[in-house]
Amino acid sequence: MGLTIGPIQNLLELHNLGYLKNFNSVCDIGSEELHIKKEDLKKLFEIAGLKTDLVEKYPDTYWPERPRTPAKFFYESLGLKEYQCIDINGDFGGIPHDLNKPFVDKSKFNKFDIVTDFGSCEHIFNIGEGYRTMHNLTKPGGYIFVKQAVMKGNGYFTVDESFFEGIAAANNYKIIYNSFLITIDEKTDNGSYHEFHIPRNRKLLGLLNFEKFSNRELGQELMIYAVFQKTNKEEFKIPYQGRLMNDIYNLPAGFNRVYLKDPLGYTYVPSSTLVVEDVPFKKLISALIDKIKKIVRIRMLKK
Repeated sequence: MGLTIGPIQNLLELHNLGYLKNFNSVCDIGSEELHIKKEDLKKLFEIAGLKTDLVEKYPDTYWPERPRTPAKFFYESLGLKEYQCIDINGDFGGIPHDLNKPFVDKSKFNKFDIVTDFGSCEHIFNIGEGYRTMHNLTKPGGYIFVKQAVMKGNGYFTVDESFFEGIAAANNYKIIYNSFLITIDEKTDNGSYHEFHIPRNRKLLGLLNFEKFSNRELGQELMIYAVFQKTNKEEFKIPYQGRLMNDIYNLPAGFNRVYLKDPLGYTYVPSSTLVVEDVPFKKLISALIDKIKKIVRIRMLKK
């Protein structure tokens, strides 16, 4: 369980774009460590415009050697001064708790700006309870970060797109960022594993040579990565597939994608019936012009 290059890059990007503005607190599911070499982390800080002397102040115990640097030092560099983690082992001053079981300390509910699962929940056999706990810990408006293996993982579960989109749809999460995250066996000059975010597109995924992901011990992994935004204080809802989602939660529609500055985001809109990606651009413009004309006619009649 650790913060690798991919999540670190994404967190730095979100920080620079202002997505973490006024955020102060973070809770890791699992006692997270930094799984990156010190020199590589300093390079990422330089790219992000952060002072590298922040890294120099971290405990000098870097992956893969043990003991390893706790992730909380990285979060503190981003202004997230209040740190907590939950793990059955209680490492790094964490709350000792078996995440297979309900987390019942309500003083922690709706408390954290960021809650993360960077490769922890797949080790919980009762994985749904793990995501319920994450939901309960996150403030409305806060972010839930998830990185999970699509193939060649090391836990009880591997997941697919529907797993994340189902959770987001059932709980009205906004999706701030999403990607496939590829780890290859080639390392940086300093010794960290290279990781690459690619668009979460099945056609693009089909171009990959999956034989290259045959040996996790060599560092080759294919993961799915998502950043959710919790939008309300409602209790966690278990997702259902297909028409059952509509039958149980009255959520009949799909996702409404809103293309903004990078990274893109989209939200679940129950009233939506239009799938924008399937409509030619000219038809969209034509429909918009017709709508404007209709509004003008109505206003002229009122005069």
